[in-house]
Amino acid sequence: MSGPGIDSGSRSYREENDEWPSTPDGLVYQLDAVQDLFGRIQQGEQVEMLGALLECVDWVEMFGSTESGFLHKEQIDELKRHYRSRFEDLEPFYLSEQLSTELMTALMASGDMIFSDELKQLGRDNPELWREIRTFFSRKEVATAMLMLAARPETR
Repeated sequence: MSGPGIDSGSRSYREENDEWPSTPDGLVYQLDAVQDLFGRIQQGEQVEMLGALLECVDWVEMFGSTESGFLHKEQIDELKRHYRSRFEDLEPFYLSEQLSTELMTALMASGDMIFSDELKQLGRDNPELWREIRTFFSRKEVATAMLMLAARPETR
């Protein structure tokens, strides 16, 4: 990665043998950005799915240094170009699935989706636990469908 200088604090200057995430699930996401994305989609906005996913990545957390804690805008733009190129052949459904998983993480972190002790223990067999599991995955499926409906047709 190029950039204003090695003293910028960017982990984008890692050694060549350090591995960068090679799939979207290896990235760290800003949960507020994910929730904001879903809010906009609920209002009818259509998105280019890869661009939407990349806008939700927490680039500073992924590649910023603990010493400086920031990246230059040019470095973040270069990281986005790198990952756009790396992920350009992934299907919008895969990207939507990743974002809907991140939405469920955000909902759990905010307390909007709460797991019971029974679900956390995963040891009891009762109808209420089953309904709770179904509610979680139903909500996740709706989120995935919303992302798919919001995806603009890709031109390649």
